[in-house]
Amino acid sequence: MLHLLVYASGLALLGPWPGIWLIWGIGAALIWASVVDFQRFEIPDLATITLTGLALYWIATDASVLWPEHVIGALFWAAGFEVIRRIFIWRAGFDGLGFGDVKLMIPLALLCGPISAAQMVFLAAVAALGVMAVVVVVRKLPITGVALPFGPFLCFATWITWISML
Repeated sequence: MLHLLVYASGLALLGPWPGIWLIWGIGAALIWASVVDFQRFEIPDLATITLTGLALYWIATDASVLWPEHVIGALFWAAGFEVIRRIFIWRAGFDGLGFGDVKLMIPLALLCGPISAAQMVFLAAVAALGVMAVVVVVRKLPITGVALPFGPFLCFATWITWISML
């Protein structure tokens, strides 16, 4: 319910817009990816494919979007997340950032562009650290005993970043 309220409030701020169906579709796909990731610690491939298709449609049809910049940003951010994932596995011996998050960065960076994607990742990281701190304090667990999916934070931060750009 919290997801729906937050995403709906972003839509309410936009008012009538000819492409509102696209915004609803992207919002629904972000919620879907977030909920499944919270439940199973995995992002459905179909959600990533759907988001990628919607993001490509948006950058192809909106004349104000510099699509080459968004495509290069998507490749850069996905590659960057894969490097971070592999370094973490090498250093820690286990997977701390899933490959689903790497794949998810493609449509999210397509929506945000390379520069705004940096802001989106920062916002997602700060939100995730805040939630993790609350979980550690409330449950009285060591920080190493807490695992949170990162996808929902990425989706939420993308929604805020992308809606603020429209």
